[in-house]
Parts: sequence; C-alpha cells; structure tokens
Amino acid sequence: MDGNNRWSKKNSQSKINSYSKGAQKLLTISKKIFENYNIDYISAFALSNNNLNRTKSIIDILKKILIHFLNDEQNILKLNFQIIFLGDLKFLGKDLITKIIKIQKLNQDKRQKLIIFLNYSGRKDINLHYTKYKKSNNSNFNIINKYLLTRNIPDPEILIRSGGYQRISDFMLYQIAFTELFFLKKLWPDISNNDVKKIISNFKLIKRKFGL
Repeated sequence: MDGNNRWSKKNSQSKINSYSKGAQKLLTISKKIFENYNIDYISAFALSNNNLNRTKSIIDILKKILIHFLNDEQNILKLNFQIIFLGDLKFLGKDLITKIIKIQKLNQDKRQKLIIFLNYSGRKDINLHYTKYKKSNNSNFNIINKYLLTRNIPDPEILIRSGGYQRISDFMLYQIAFTELFFLKKLWPDISNNDVKKIISNFKLIKRKFGL
C-alpha cells in the first residue's frame, strides 16, 4: 500500500485525506477480489516497523484513521469478510488494542479474511520466533513457520507492490519464497480494480514450478 504520502503532495491534498482514501481503497479492492475470485486471504502491509520512524504528525494521522475505522462497526459488519490485525500493536495503546480485539471478533464465521499488518517487520518476526523455535528442541527446520505471526495464514501466491519501488521492504520475508511479484508505478490511492484484475489474469498464465 505504498504511495499515500506522495499522492497527497502530487494532488495537493491533505495527508489525512490521502491516507483516508488509501484505507478506503483497501476495503473497496478487497471486497471486489473476495466477490469475484476464489481467494480466501488478502494481506495488506499498512505500516512497517521502519515507518514508525516517520514524523509524529504522520503517525497521529494513521491513528486517527484507524480510530475512525474501528468505530464504524456497523459498516464492518456489512462486509462479507473478517478483518485481522497482525504486528507489534503496543504502540497504539491499550484503548485502541481493545477496539481492535473487538473488531476482529466481527465476521469470525466468514471464510475470507483481510489481514492488515501494522508495525510489522519480516526480519524481526523471523528473529523473535526463531528463538522460540530453538527452545522447542525441534530438529525440523520447516516447523519454524508455526512460530511466526503468520502461522495461521497460507503463504501468499501474489504480492503487489504499488508506488514504483521494486523491493519487498521487509514484508513476509520467510513466506514469499515462491510468491509471484508484481510491481506497479501507480501510487496506492490510484490503484484500480482493473489493475488488480489484470495482475490476477497474468498470474493465472504463469506455470508455477516451485523449483521443479
């Protein structure tokens, strides 16, 4: 979900309008994907661990948007999917974390899940949970996946990076070994349903060999 800040400058919009538009874009695109494809999981990298180094004003804007979203329970209930937050959420404070826990309980019966990563680092996830893996005295290295934050989520098949940069930026480093990567020059608020449709169509044409 890269490019919200640059979009605000490019379009002479306030940062809160830009990030609000980006948040709404995530819900719109997720809804469209879930309705039209046999896809059970969408993961969105909303805030990386490194993003916390941004100015306090930016972090405060993100918190305001999150509060507005979490308070909108009736509209969340209307969604046909569950929303789950992953990451080190301590920076949000107890009140926001309590609201997140409440929101995550909505739509628990739905098969499709939108996973929103906040204050997440792929490196830190591996380092932290590898320590737990070592303490388990388990000799099967493949079992490490059971100790990661993403242990209940299948590895992604498609990764879409907006904003023009062709890098992973510390997202799900362990899980994307065989993920197909797609990079778009468009900034996140400008991404359309048609952009995603084209990527999924191209993905279907790929013969995935998984090293064979």
